[in-house]
Amino acid sequence: MAIKVEQSHIRLSVRDLLLPAAHPQMLSSFPLPQRGLLGRQAQEKVQTQKNRRFGLFHSERHVSHSYDFMGYTFTVQGRIDGLYELKNRVEIEEIKSVILNAAEWKKLRPALYPHFMEQVLFYAYLLQDELKGVEIKTYLILINLINDARRTFTIPYKRPQVELLLQQRFTRIIQHIRQEAAALEEKKRALASIDFSLPESRPQQQDMMNAVRDAFESAGHLLISAPTGTGKTAAALIPAIRFAYLNNKRIFFVTSKTSQQNIVHETVLPLLEQGLELKTLFLRASEKMCAHSVYFCHEAFCPYANNYRERLDQSNLVAELLDETLLTPELIFEKGRALTLCPFEVSLDVSLHCDLVVGDYNYVFDPGVYLRRLFQRRDYSDWLLIIDEAHNLYDRGMAYLSPEIKQHTIRALLEQAEGKKNKVYEGMAKGLRALSNLFEKLDLEGVTEHETQQYFTTQLHVQAWQDAFDLYEAAFIKYLIYKVRRKIIRMEDPFEDLYYRARRFVQVARIRDEAFVPFYNAAEEGILKIQCCDPSHYLSQRLEGFHSAIAMSATLDPLPFYRDVLGFESLDAGVLALDSPFPASNRKVIIVPGISTRYKDRMQNYPKIAQIIEDVVAQKAGNYLAFFPSYEFMQNVNLFLGRVKSEKIMQTPGMAEAERDDILNRLRQAGKAHLLLAVMGGVFSEGVDYHGRMADGVFVVSPALPKISFERELLRAYYEHKRESGMQYAYIFPGMNKVIQAVGRLIRAASDKGVVLLIGERFSDELFMDLLPAYWFKQSGNVVVSKAYLTEVKKFWQNN
Repeated sequence: MAIKVEQSHIRLSVRDLLLPAAHPQMLSSFPLPQRGLLGRQAQEKVQTQKNRRFGLFHSERHVSHSYDFMGYTFTVQGRIDGLYELKNRVEIEEIKSVILNAAEWKKLRPALYPHFMEQVLFYAYLLQDELKGVEIKTYLILINLINDARRTFTIPYKRPQVELLLQQRFTRIIQHIRQEAAALEEKKRALASIDFSLPESRPQQQDMMNAVRDAFESAGHLLISAPTGTGKTAAALIPAIRFAYLNNKRIFFVTSKTSQQNIVHETVLPLLEQGLELKTLFLRASEKMCAHSVYFCHEAFCPYANNYRERLDQSNLVAELLDETLLTPELIFEKGRALTLCPFEVSLDVSLHCDLVVGDYNYVFDPGVYLRRLFQRRDYSDWLLIIDEAHNLYDRGMAYLSPEIKQHTIRALLEQAEGKKNKVYEGMAKGLRALSNLFEKLDLEGVTEHETQQYFTTQLHVQAWQDAFDLYEAAFIKYLIYKVRRKIIRMEDPFEDLYYRARRFVQVARIRDEAFVPFYNAAEEGILKIQCCDPSHYLSQRLEGFHSAIAMSATLDPLPFYRDVLGFESLDAGVLALDSPFPASNRKVIIVPGISTRYKDRMQNYPKIAQIIEDVVAQKAGNYLAFFPSYEFMQNVNLFLGRVKSEKIMQTPGMAEAERDDILNRLRQAGKAHLLLAVMGGVFSEGVDYHGRMADGVFVVSPALPKISFERELLRAYYEHKRESGMQYAYIFPGMNKVIQAVGRLIRAASDKGVVLLIGERFSDELFMDLLPAYWFKQSGNVVVSKAYLTEVKKFWQNN
């Protein structure tokens, strides 16, 4: 448990009294969760054996006692691994596991693990007070996970010495509390000297700042739809910084794309330059932070990971970095590389001491890779959360909880394991065979009940999958031990990859909820997937641990939809929809009806769409952005754009960041006309600012409805049953969100002007029109439905 301070009452666990382990092993040598699982299994094995042999043995004995010290009351609690209640004394045992080779095991002594010794001695002290002074004997049992060897050490318990140590730790905690209180007072004085004023006054931005401040002060949650130009990053960050500074909180700012973090940097930099002591860290993915020539996180292979913890402590690098207030990935990378220390691990260690952490959604929401060192506890209310471009969290949330497992992979690994003459691989083969048998049953179900279908939903026998996974997991742990013993290093271990996939699959399979639908793709590979149709429950559980969560985007329309699917509805979150800060007359939205963009009609309408683009671009030289629902659609229209005089630029799949930046630089060139052809939902339609004359017009071709698929149809059926809005939730709302995002690229400042053409008859349908932002209709005639699009374009440019 975390230390809880309520006025003069301090609640904590025995573990909170311990100093950190001197040199914990790198996780890559024995990856979690196997390390923790094996340790628990070893502990339970010892406890079970002792329970059978000795009737006086009790496992998991809870102990708690309160002490008055220096004006505070400390309530300390813990759980003793093993306890013998004898006639004249009590004996207690603390059971710990280690991973040591034969030479290290031979030299083993308790002094190498002072935190283990302290833990059992503190338990003895608490228990002695609870039992009114009974004699206590203390033992430390160490189990080597490599070979199950066990050694028991007597730890001398001398009450005066333990009492002195306990008081020293109490004193340390009190000093920390007082230092924090003094630092808070200093922060309050420093905050008064910081100029938080913004470059220009925008009423919408001030409204947002007020709403965010109120949410923090009431420990509430808030969903904000803030049009482009509101200045939403500053409107969220400035109240957050003020509140965090004055209330001893920290801020985690999450984004869906790295490029969105640039505006955070631009927002905090002026404050830091004024001397604001706000340790700000920008996180990057481990692959991008890897300083080695090959990305493989194992200390036996990577010099940056080898003996990392000990070398980090000796280097004093964390303290050196914390002398800075702005901690960029580039800075940490260079510092880590210079000392041959893993830059990514360094950034994670630094994160423990930072006031503002900026990173991807994954660091908070992905159940597989979230930052456990920050958010493993249920209560992390010392953090404020800001979610940027929050409309992206819906798809991310579903993806996190939609695992799949492939029959082809299991068969290949089974063949590999059966070809090895080793007991370790025999166990692996047994587990793989159990998984393979479950796939054979699915194949049989497909043949007998769904003969003509490639996809079919199925009812998982969850216990059977759990049993098969347990078999594989037990064998896999022995396989890991085998690799450690033999010093085997596999850069890409398919057995390990399958373990994590199967583990995630079984975890999700245990969720009993109609929002999780298992289905089988009986194609050549045989893919079993669980489709999460509704991530709201999982997301709300994660969100409620924060003091407050602020989710914001320029496209959270319709708000009730996002409040539902992002998990804010169950948190009773507030909502705020803001008006655009820019003059309505600066933009003209023209809906061009009469052209079907449905799949069956596209071929005949490619020339018509190209003609509209050519006509509009010819009216005023400049830069135009044309967004399409797919690359195929874009490429087919491009075949008919031969008469466009502007330089054409086309987005390509998997475009590198450098290529994207080059295109944006070309659009910045004055006096040159360009037509950018891109896809909705891509790198050019979201999270990019087209300042000034970078964009004079935007074409959006067709509502970007997701492609019909078995998964989407499962979503449609689920929400039709739950909300009677299956088509809207599965297709229309996500598609129109991409449309609004694309249109939002046009007007980025008060001086920007331009035309928007929505091409496709469905845009004039009431179902789609109702989803267009209300601020588009602020001025009469700002949005028109007209086949005379050229007349409307000419009229707009004549008046502007």
